[in-house]
Formats: sequence, C-alpha cells, structure tokens
Amino acid sequence: MNIKKNLPALAVLAAVLLVWKGAVVLFKLPPHVLPAPEVVAARLGQIVFSPIIWGHLATTMTEILIGFGSGVILGLIAGYALAKAPTVEKVLSPFILVFQTAPKISLAPLFVLWFGLGLTSKVVLIALVTFFPLMLNIMVGIRSVPPDYISLLRILHAKPMQRIFKVELMSALPYIMTGLRVALVLSVTAAIIGEMMGAKSGLGFLLMTGNEMYDIPLVLATILVISLLSWGLDAGMKALQNRLLVWHESST
Repeated sequence: MNIKKNLPALAVLAAVLLVWKGAVVLFKLPPHVLPAPEVVAARLGQIVFSPIIWGHLATTMTEILIGFGSGVILGLIAGYALAKAPTVEKVLSPFILVFQTAPKISLAPLFVLWFGLGLTSKVVLIALVTFFPLMLNIMVGIRSVPPDYISLLRILHAKPMQRIFKVELMSALPYIMTGLRVALVLSVTAAIIGEMMGAKSGLGFLLMTGNEMYDIPLVLATILVISLLSWGLDAGMKALQNRLLVWHESST
C-alpha cells in the first residue's frame, strides 16, 4: 500500500473519526444511539475473530459469485445479440427501458415468496441487477467498433469467431469492464437487501439480527465488513481492468 498516494483518503478517515468521537462526547450520546468509534472497533475485532462472521460472509460471497456470474453471461449474450439486431432492439427498447428503470430491489420480497429463504432468491435478484449494466455496456461497445475494422476483416476473409473475439469484444472491452465494475457493486447491494428481506444466514441477516437486538455496535461493525467487502471486490476488478486494458487510456 502506497501511504503517500493514499494520504488524502487517510486524512479524510481520520477527520471522520474525530468528528464521530467529538459528537459522542459533546452530545453525550448513549451507546444504543451512537457508540464511540473504539466501541465499534472492538466489536468489529470481536466478530472478525469469531467463526460466525465467516459463515455469514461465505453465504453472501456464494450468492454474489453465482448471481454475478449468471448475470454477466446472460447480459453479454443479450447485449451482443441486440447490438447485432438493431430492429429487434428497437422493438424491445420500451420493455428494456421499463425493466431498467424499475426499482429491481423492490422485487426482493417477491423473490423470497417465490423462491424461498435460501440461495435461489438472492441469486435471481443479483443476476437481475447485474444483467442490465452488462447488456447496455456491451451494446454500446459493439456498436462503437469502427466500420473500417469490419471491412478489413471481410477483405481478409476472417472467420466469424475471429471477428467476434479478436476485434469486436476487444474493442468493446473498456465498456465491458466498466459494466462489470458497476454490476459488481450493485450485486453486493442486492445480496445484502435480499438477505435482509428474508434469509437464514449472510451479512444482511447478521445486520437484521443486530437491528432486532438493538445491538448498534454489531450493526455498525457489520456495515464496515460490507463496505470492506465492496471495496475489496471493486479493487480486484479494477486491478483486472488495468491488467486487461494496458493499451487503453482508462488504465491507471
């Protein structure tokens, strides 16, 4: 970790902690309203070294991996197909717009009723929120391929698979990676909300448990774990993006 590079972020974090601690001391806030930072840190350390949190984390990660993977595959296939069939895309665009703008998180209670409290309801919700960013980004990416590239491939008698994988998908890769990063963060949110609506385990379930028990330190510690999970997944995706797009201006 480059301390100098991350110094502004660390300064902001220190300021937030100081304001937090100052508010607790100044207004004499009780722990059940807002516990002090050290209390939350102690509770975070307590749950991190407990095997219980790792079981909840494993449940949430399983939901994210399966749902995210399913949504990515379906989104890439649908996006490529619609990019190649503009007439079909025009016919379906009103329906796509309706589904895209609808608050998909509001479907979580329905999915719990339809698919139960287990893994399936969360996977379906995550796949749904992952699907649209990937589909829309690959549509834009495929349509942004310069026509001269396609003409050159025809002259060279390139095979369809060569055109798809070596030109179209490579040209669309910056758009795809952007869609992946957006979808991955949304998948964490969908998993947590799905678990809060109804689950037997998971970080969202742990969050609801702390809320029902009025255990504010547990709630805040769980929120920190969820935030760190989101940050870690996005950092991993950003590292992959930089590795795959060393030739592109988006690489840092």
